[in-house]
Amino acid sequence: MTTVLVTGGAGYIGSHTVLALLQAGWHVVVLDNLSNSSAASLSRVAQLAGRAPVWVQGVASATGRIA
Repeated sequence: MTTVLVTGGAGYIGSHTVLALLQAGWHVVVLDNLSNSSAASLSRVAQLAGRAPVWVQGVASATGRIA
């Protein structure tokens, strides 16, 4: 199974992307700090896809670090 990282995956566009990837058989890791989104969207994605993405709360910085 191929793994993909989706930044902003709990937002409107990101959650639709995550759903499509899960339905296509990808293993999805979501990086989102929920500043403009909600964890409830990822719960809904999990319900629709039948499996949940891995969620990491944080932001990727310009230095490549995740905070």
